Amino acid sequence: MLTLNDAWYLSVNWRLINHSASSGAWNMAIDEALLEGARQNGIPALRFYSWNPACISLGRLQKVPEVVLKSTFDWVRRPTGGRAVLHQHEVTYCVIIPEKYLEKENRSVIGAYNWLSQGFIAGLETLDIHAKLAPAHRGRQLADNCFSAPAQCDFVVDGRKLIGAAQCRKYGIILQHGSILMHIDAQSWQTALEGSMHDAVSLEELGLRADKNAIATALTNGLRRRWNVNFEGAELTGIEKMMASQLHRIKYSQASWNHQGKEYVSENFGCG
Repeated sequence: MLTLNDAWYLSVNWRLINHSASSGAWNMAIDEALLEGARQNGIPALRFYSWNPACISLGRLQKVPEVVLKSTFDWVRRPTGGRAVLHQHEVTYCVIIPEKYLEKENRSVIGAYNWLSQGFIAGLETLDIHAKLAPAHRGRQLADNCFSAPAQCDFVVDGRKLIGAAQCRKYGIILQHGSILMHIDAQSWQTALEGSMHDAVSLEELGLRADKNAIATALTNGLRRRWNVNFEGAELTGIEKMMASQLHRIKYSQASWNHQGKEYVSENFGCG
């Protein structure tokens, strides 16, 4: 027998958005514009994308590491928390979901992570990748590099981190984005963040050489099967494109945001 929430799953099509590679500033602007779009339309969205050029992203409240300031890599501050990531050989996803879409026990930070993770883990299983959520860790992760050690709600395979994720929320809407490592260029990570990748693992190391589209499809199908989610291919709306352009110009390309994490004055946008 369907619950009210099950009926909601079946009656609302998530937007499925596949984008080609963009700069870090554009990617963050688009993610936040999608949050703003969901504020208006209330529709969940799943977006897959990549980065060109390779880019370091910092957590919302993270102090800029000296190595990043000296780096030749592009870098940008995310609207979400967590630590620094070098976006290079990976699949990146962004989920936008109104809290009201979830059962009450899944609306907390950990609850939402767990809900989404069940779908993604089911999708990875279809690729013969057997991941699970990392156990809770006591104490604070001090390294600047997000992939230097697993944290709670990261995906691990045999104890090594495969997927890292971070959240923010505003207007009762959750924005979660994460990185699935396809290949690890350890030298680039060392240059970018001076962090060991010993506790990280890539899909390549696990024997999977599928392309980005196949990985995105598997993750999408995992959510579809686990939670009866329906997807419909979509693009940014005209309003979202306008908001992304504005966010890129006044926020994600600005030193005030990227260096100090200072939000712009307007209250019309942002996860700050």
